[in-house]
Amino acid sequence: MTRFVAAALLIAICLCLGGCWDQRELKNIRMVHTAGVDLIDDESIRLTVSIPTVKASIESQGTVVTPKVSGEGHSVQEASMNLQEVVSQHMDLRETRILLVNRKLAEKNLYEGLDFFYREAHYPINVYIAVTDPSAQKIVQLEVEDRSLISEYLYDLLVSGEEEGLIPKESPYLITPIMFTAGIDNVLPFLIEANVKNRAKINGVALFHEAKMTGKLDDIHARTYVLLTNKKTYGTMTEKIGPKNTYVTLTFDTASHRYKLNTEGRIKADIYVKINGELIDNPSGIRIDKSEINLLERKLEDILTKRAEETISQLQQAKCDGLGIGQRIKATHNRLWRKLDWGKEYPQIKMVPHIEIKIENHGLLN
Repeated sequence: MTRFVAAALLIAICLCLGGCWDQRELKNIRMVHTAGVDLIDDESIRLTVSIPTVKASIESQGTVVTPKVSGEGHSVQEASMNLQEVVSQHMDLRETRILLVNRKLAEKNLYEGLDFFYREAHYPINVYIAVTDPSAQKIVQLEVEDRSLISEYLYDLLVSGEEEGLIPKESPYLITPIMFTAGIDNVLPFLIEANVKNRAKINGVALFHEAKMTGKLDDIHARTYVLLTNKKTYGTMTEKIGPKNTYVTLTFDTASHRYKLNTEGRIKADIYVKINGELIDNPSGIRIDKSEINLLERKLEDILTKRAEETISQLQQAKCDGLGIGQRIKATHNRLWRKLDWGKEYPQIKMVPHIEIKIENHGLLN
């Protein structure tokens, strides 16, 4: 009898629970897949979004159209509110895949462009973020022929750029924490309109110090930066190091990274990178023997070492600790770290790259 009473009481309590009614039906919302934020001037911000929509058709199952609409305001929040006035249903950010911020806003304060999105309850944490020049709106409004969604095109473009070693692998959920952490800075993809109609192009990377963009690496130095990061990297490179000063193409992967710190006197960081390469193109047709392989390795080591030195110099000029040297000092020499003003110290430290190349013999060489 006691069990029966307890069960009846439990059922009665459950029936009294109201549950959660904070819901929006899919038919009443519009999913934003791509968003772009532009700083127009000191008083005005523009928000542009792409909202894929299935256009109903009596004769077929319907086609996907992607309206691109913009709104302006004194902040991203106000721009969103003004934009909502011309969008027929509530804009929802849960399906957002790409967020673009123009260079002007990134140089002022990147966080201003991100804060609105981070405050949205349904905003995903794995959104790809990139800097554009001159306008994020123009990139969002591209009509790519082989993609129905601009978000798919930009997402695939950035992922392939990571896989080819053109840009560092992005961890979107760490971008904001890194802004407010001393000893490490963000390095983000930089996009421009390509010369090919309705195409975007990866044009190196944007360098940040705290929340502000302070510099940029071009394509070649961006690839070199990726090689210096402590992450497994793959890619291809074409260099003029072949027989009779011809161009050869190699695939490569980074075999190992090692950082050595010396904190006595002027701080010094030695960066050791081992790279495995495989020759995939030798247009000269000249047989490449073991001695020629060794010569190719030395030539490539010299080229990449020089580029690494140039890359490090540009990082320091921008005060961008994109390699996280400060965090390594904090982890291994904490007493010293607490005495340092890293923002002033970082541009003065000495960083020395050591590049070692090993080209394997795989058919094309002999």
